[in-house]
Amino acid sequence: MEYIMAYGYMGKNCMKALAGAMLLGMVTLASAAHAGTTLVGGGSTLPALGYAGDVTDRQITPVTGSLLAVYSSQTGNPQTSYCQTGSGAGKNILAGVTVHTVTGPIVYNVQSACPDGAPTPIGFGAPAVSRTDLTQPNFVGTDSPLSFTDYNNYTTNRPSSKPIQFPVLAGSIALQFNKANVDSLALTDALICKIFSGQIIDWGDSQLTAAGVPVGVSGPINVVYRSDDSGTTFGFSNHLAAVCGGTASVHFVTDQAFTKVISLYKSTIPSNWIGQSGNANVVNMVLATDGTIAYAETANVLNVLGQYATVNGFDPAADLSNTVTISNSSMVYNSVINGADATTGKAIVTAISPTPSTSCIVLVQPSAYAIQSSGYPIVAVSYLLGNSNGNGTDAANIRKLLGAPYNSTITNAVTTIGNNSIATTGLAFLNVDLTSSTYATNQARINACVAN
Repeated sequence: MEYIMAYGYMGKNCMKALAGAMLLGMVTLASAAHAGTTLVGGGSTLPALGYAGDVTDRQITPVTGSLLAVYSSQTGNPQTSYCQTGSGAGKNILAGVTVHTVTGPIVYNVQSACPDGAPTPIGFGAPAVSRTDLTQPNFVGTDSPLSFTDYNNYTTNRPSSKPIQFPVLAGSIALQFNKANVDSLALTDALICKIFSGQIIDWGDSQLTAAGVPVGVSGPINVVYRSDDSGTTFGFSNHLAAVCGGTASVHFVTDQAFTKVISLYKSTIPSNWIGQSGNANVVNMVLATDGTIAYAETANVLNVLGQYATVNGFDPAADLSNTVTISNSSMVYNSVINGADATTGKAIVTAISPTPSTSCIVLVQPSAYAIQSSGYPIVAVSYLLGNSNGNGTDAANIRKLLGAPYNSTITNAVTTIGNNSIATTGLAFLNVDLTSSTYATNQARINACVAN
């Protein structure tokens, strides 16, 4: 009850957010998948509530109203399974990467288990849904777009195929907090920059008084961060690098690894900062631990009725548009992330060489959403990835699944994404135009990219 009471400070959004959380917590599971037909995917935890409608388990059977469940409800479409691994692990599973560590090799494979708990899964749990036949996942969600390393990993391990990537969602990144006697928090970009760079380290810092921290409240600020390679971290750091400035030698770095993001401020993570794998574990840690603050997907925060701050006067749930338009000039084809600028920390986008013969890797320039011109300022862009070749008998169904976010019949029936009468989720479909003189519709481009 105390968290419901604390949540009440959100005012106009409380009832909508509460309704959304109740919906996501109470919907019943979709019918069990038929053996050998389920499409297996996973990856990013940021859009998991929108894609699958539940984050109780790592491996999710999509529930009624979610994007994947609405897709499956259409005649002829199969069931799906979604494993929350985080964006980095999801891309590694797509590529079938083996990472060599001091404790031994880590083999990322769609067939490996997707267990609940703290360690990041290295598989999507295909056997759990009777897909022991798969050698590659059917689809992957990620909020950190393909990098040169990701692309090279893929083409090295899957030389007969190419990765494909399409932008799908925008998700607001909330600043969740839990501090006794602090009932609201109105942060500015300047304060966020100082907290996450370790310049403001105590709740009693006088700079936080104007943000809503009462005089007399004190104690260390315990930052909860993503310990796995995370698209949420990429989106958050993309914003920090754009607004925080710093110097040529000390600044935030846009990256999916939080240790890299703050490496120029802190060579090692402060001992009172807490790493967690996945957005769900982050928000639950904040909920259970006094004195904490974290960045996490808004939908996950709402799902646990967590307290979150406004940023520059904007609310991450109410002030994200129902759809977010990405202009054609903000999208590039056959380009990937190539690290960060050494003096600014901003992401570098570079064309793939040699240029692929098809334009099936679509990238939204990180600079296009690093600073929102209106509304809530901190967002991530989420993508769906797949394989150009080797999809076998699943190819036709994968084409339709990757096209689902651009199909109004499907999106109009989704209740876990957007601001609607049922829920406010902090997720919004992107209004993206992938058409060209060659492809009359978005679906036509996707159909051509999933070659076989």
